[in-house]
Amino acid sequence: MMNQEATGTGPGDSELDEGIDLWDLLIGLGEEKGLILLLTGAFAAIGLAVALRSTPIFTGRTLMMPPQQSQGASAALSASLGALAGAAGLGGAVKSTDDLYVALMRSEAVALNLSERFKLKDRYQVETHDDVKRRLNTVVRISADKKSSLISVEADDKDPKFAAELANAYVSELRVLMGRLAVTEAQQKRAFFESQVFKAKDELVKAEMAVKQSQERGGLVSVDAQTQSTIGASAQLRALVVAKEVQIQAARPYSGPENPELRRMLSELSSLKGQLERLEGGSAGARPAEISASADSLGNVRLYRELKYQEAIFGAMVQQLQLARVEESKEAPLIQQVDVARPPERKSKPSRASIVMWATVAGLLIGILVAFLRRALRNAMATPTGAMRMQAFGKAWSFRKG
Repeated sequence: MMNQEATGTGPGDSELDEGIDLWDLLIGLGEEKGLILLLTGAFAAIGLAVALRSTPIFTGRTLMMPPQQSQGASAALSASLGALAGAAGLGGAVKSTDDLYVALMRSEAVALNLSERFKLKDRYQVETHDDVKRRLNTVVRISADKKSSLISVEADDKDPKFAAELANAYVSELRVLMGRLAVTEAQQKRAFFESQVFKAKDELVKAEMAVKQSQERGGLVSVDAQTQSTIGASAQLRALVVAKEVQIQAARPYSGPENPELRRMLSELSSLKGQLERLEGGSAGARPAEISASADSLGNVRLYRELKYQEAIFGAMVQQLQLARVEESKEAPLIQQVDVARPPERKSKPSRASIVMWATVAGLLIGILVAFLRRALRNAMATPTGAMRMQAFGKAWSFRKG
C-alpha cells in the first residue's frame, strides 16, 4: 500500500497498464447501447430527410464517333494538333486526335456559345462566362474510349429535357468549331484554294482596271488574231504551271517526297514548263508577237497578255476550289452521333438508399466513439488521479476567474 501511495498509482491505474480488454470494450458498448442506438437512429432519420428533400438529377447521354481520317489526313492532323489547340484557346498540347476532340468541346469557344445559346448565366445564377465554364465542367463529363475511339458526353441537370439538349448541343457546337478550324485534309485544301481564288480575283481586277485606264487615256489598239492566239495559248500554259505549283504546295503537308501522287504532279509540272518554254521560244525576253507589233501597240499587247493570264489563273483556281469542295463532300460526316441524347426517364442521382445507408453507418460509428469516450471518462473519474486530472482539465479550460 505504501508503495502505491509513494508512486501515486492505484488499482485502477494498474488495470489500465495491463492493456485494453476486449470483454471490457464489449461490456462498455453494452452499457451504452441505448446511446448508440439513439445516435444511429437520429443520423438515419437525418439521412432519410436529406434524401427525400434532395433535388433529383437527370443525366443526358450521347455517344459520337469522330471523323475517320485517311492515313494522310491523320498524319496531317496529328502534325497540326498543337496549332489547332492554340487556335481554339486550349493552351497545352494534346497527344491524340481523340484528345483533340475532347479538348475542343471543353474549349472557351464552345462554353461561350453554349452560355449564349441556353442563357446559362441566368440558369446557373452566375455573373460571368468564366463561372459558367466552371459550372459546365462540374455538370458535364466528356470522355474518349481509347479502344473504340467513341466519345461520350454526359450532362447533368434537374430538368431531363434540358440535360438531353445540353449533351446534344456539345456535338453540334463541335461540328461548328471544327468547320471553322478546318481540321480535315479536304477542309484544309478547300480553305487553301479559297484563299488562292481570292488572290487571283484581286489580280484579275487589277489587270481589268489597267486595261480600262489604257482605254480611257488613248484607246486600246486592237490586237491581231495571231497575237491573240499566241498570247492565249501562252497564258493558258502559264496558268496551268501556276495551278500545278499551287496544287503541289497544297499537297506537300500530307505527302512525303517519295509519295507517288506528289511525284506524278512534279513530273506534270516539269512537262508543262517545257511546253511553255517551247511555245515562248525558250527566251525570257520579248515574245515573237511583241517583236512584230508596232511601238504604239506594244504596251497594249502586254496589257492584253496580263489580262488573259490573270483570267486563266482565276479560272484554274476556281476549278481547283470546285474539286476540293467535291472531295470535301465525299468525306464521311464530320461528326456522327451513334446515340442521340433523349430525356432520361429516371434520375441518375442522388441515390436515396446510399444517403440513408451512409448516414446510418456514420451514426453508428459516432455512437460507438461517444460510448468509448463516456466509459473512458467514467473510468478516469473512478480513480483519485483521474479525478484530479479531470478537475485540473476543467479548471484549465474554464473562462471563469478564480
